[in-house]
Amino acid sequence: MKRFPLLRLLSTRRLFSSSTAETGFRRSEFGRERLVGTVQPYDRHVFLQYGWPATWPSDVEAEEGLPRSLSLAIKARTGDMKKKTRLTVHGGSDDSASTSSGDILIFPDMVRYRNLSNLHVDDFVEEVLVKETKCQSSSMQTLNGSYIFVCSHGTRDQRCGFCGPVLVSKFREDIAALGLSDKVFVSPCSHIGGHKYAGNVIIFDSSFNGESTGHWYGYVSPDDVPVLLEHHVTGGKIVENLWRGQVGLSREEQKRAQELRLQSASEVASTNRR
Repeated sequence: MKRFPLLRLLSTRRLFSSSTAETGFRRSEFGRERLVGTVQPYDRHVFLQYGWPATWPSDVEAEEGLPRSLSLAIKARTGDMKKKTRLTVHGGSDDSASTSSGDILIFPDMVRYRNLSNLHVDDFVEEVLVKETKCQSSSMQTLNGSYIFVCSHGTRDQRCGFCGPVLVSKFREDIAALGLSDKVFVSPCSHIGGHKYAGNVIIFDSSFNGESTGHWYGYVSPDDVPVLLEHHVTGGKIVENLWRGQVGLSREEQKRAQELRLQSASEVASTNRR
C-alpha cells in the first residue's frame, strides 16, 4: 500500500477536532441561503478514481501523476471541446492511489473507462472529450443505475470534511437496507464548488424520467438521505428544498426549471382540492 506523508494525515485529523457547531449540520449558516441556481453551468463531468479523501491535498487535481496529467490535458483542449467539462477526483480505496493509472467515469454519458494510464491521457482527451468517440487504448463500460458523489474534501474545507464522510456512511447504510447496493453507488469526491452549502451531493442517473441526468443538492443532512433515496433515486422526483441545479442548464434555466415544477405541483394540488 502506498505510504503518504505523516504531516498530511495529521493535518486531516486536525480538521475533525473543530467544533461541529462550526463545521457540522447544526452550524449557524446551514440552510440559510437559497440553493437554486448555485451550480456553475457545465455539460459534462469527468471523475477520476484516485486514492481516498484522507490522502488528498487541498488541490488534488494538481497532484503529481495522473490527476495533474489529466487536468492539464483537459485545460489544454478546452477550446476544442463541444461540451464544457469539469474534472473531479473521487475516492476508490485506501490503497488505490496509484499515480500512473485509474478508472474514469463520465456523466451524464454514463460510461466508465478502465485503467487510464499517464501514457494515454492525451489520446483519451482527444478521442473521448474532443472528438467524442471511443478511446482505443482503454476499455469502455456502459453504466446503469444511480451514482452519488458527496464532497468530502476535508483538506479543502472543514465543512465538507466533516459532513461528507457522515453522509457517505449514511447513504451506504440506507442503500444496503433497501437492497439497492447493485443499483445505487456512492463515493466521496473532491471539491465541487459551494463549500458553504455542505453537505453537497450530486446524483447522476442512467434513467431519471427517461433520460440520463445529473442533479446537485446542498445543505443535505443525514435526515435527508432517506428522502433523496425515496423521492429522487427510486421515485424520479426532485427534492426541491435541497436542489441546487442541474448539469446542462444555465443559472437562469435552473431557476426557471424549478419555478415550472413548483407551479405545476401547485396546480395539481389545487385541482385535487376541488
